[in-house]
Amino acid sequence: MRCWPRCGAPTREPPMTELSVEFRRSGVTGTWDGSFESILDLAESLDLVLAYSCRSGICTTCQCRKIAGEIQYNDDGVYQPEAPDEILICCSVPTSSLVLDI
Repeated sequence: MRCWPRCGAPTREPPMTELSVEFRRSGVTGTWDGSFESILDLAESLDLVLAYSCRSGICTTCQCRKIAGEIQYNDDGVYQPEAPDEILICCSVPTSSLVLDI
């Protein structure tokens, strides 16, 4: 069982295969292997310094544009941006390879 302390229980278990996560404007690509709690955690492990505040999807400081790929939120109750290409990286995980405008 996975523990998601910052955002609650995931709506479904993310895939355990390795996925590519590209932070396009930063020129950095990382590998999602399921060991991180969020896309923000992966970014920090790659030494990217990104804007965030609450880590729970409330403040929307971490909102960014998704260029390609799919994500899921760790908690159904978290605020989700109305635009389908905008995501909150503090409380989401990739479900496919992902390209972000960061």
